[in-house]
Amino acid sequence: LAQAILAQAQNQQGIFPHHSSNRLASRRLTPAVMGQSECKGLSTSDATTDTVKVNVGGTLLADAAGAAQTSPKHPAAEEQLRCQKEEVKEKQLRQECEEEERRRQEAEEQQRLERERAAEAQVREEKRLREKSELAEHEAAERAAGAEATRRAEDERKRAAEEQARKEAQEKVDLFLKAKGFKTMSMPRTSCFTASYPLHVAVQENNAGLVSALLLSGADKKVKNSTGKTPLEAAEKLNKKGSHAAVIVALA
Repeated sequence: LAQAILAQAQNQQGIFPHHSSNRLASRRLTPAVMGQSECKGLSTSDATTDTVKVNVGGTLLADAAGAAQTSPKHPAAEEQLRCQKEEVKEKQLRQECEEEERRRQEAEEQQRLERERAAEAQVREEKRLREKSELAEHEAAERAAGAEATRRAEDERKRAAEEQARKEAQEKVDLFLKAKGFKTMSMPRTSCFTASYPLHVAVQENNAGLVSALLLSGADKKVKNSTGKTPLEAAEKLNKKGSHAAVIVALA
């Protein structure tokens, strides 16, 4: 109601043109509307430029304020307004709760994804380390197998070489024993109260190769001749200026 009265007062407030007519000049406004006892007479002037301002807003605004103060309240409207405010608050609160729940779910989902990525990364790392360890073990086993194969091959080569050397040595020894009249390497040859063994004879002949062949075939280098000397002692006695050095080395 106060807004309606204020609007009426604003519509009624305006500027009136001044006419030279006696009827307009003698017009009077009531005190209730103008807030005055009467208007003063207007002097003769130009009708297009002179105006009279009538202030009716003050009285109407005052009346509207009094009417607003004295107008009865409407409980139904106030209750409706209160309900609307509560609905707005509830809607805002619900939206805030929904937004908070959405953020919480997003955070949980992000954490879940991070855990999954971490678990996958750990699985990949463990697999990489396991494969690396298995590869290292496999390579080590291959190296060990290769080294073992090499060692066995070397042993076989050495064994074959030794076997071949013994075979050749035995052939040489057999020819020597037959040529010198020895029945075996362990039986001495006797003549004129002297006894000598095949190894002593090889020393006397300064034949280092034959000495090595006899030793390789199993000749005893500690056996003594009729003079009580071992093959080494006999070689040292015969060694003149290193003449029997190779024999001595073979017997050492």
